[in-house]
Amino acid sequence: MGKHNKPKTVFASSNNSIISVAKSLLSDAGIVYELNNDGMVQIQVSGDEDVIRARKILLDLEELDFKDER
Repeated sequence: MGKHNKPKTVFASSNNSIISVAKSLLSDAGIVYELNNDGMVQIQVSGDEDVIRARKILLDLEELDFKDER
């Protein structure tokens, strides 16, 4: 049960615009998240099902963030 409730990082970026979009997408999907700003902003989600959903939602955003950093 401890694993289930431990927040997992589902997205990380130093681009504030992309973080804002990610937060909006997760909020629209009803996924509760936490932010951890340790140099790079990390979006963390608890619960295995929400973690999987969040990663699927943010997959395209990760590709955009990667292309933006080149």
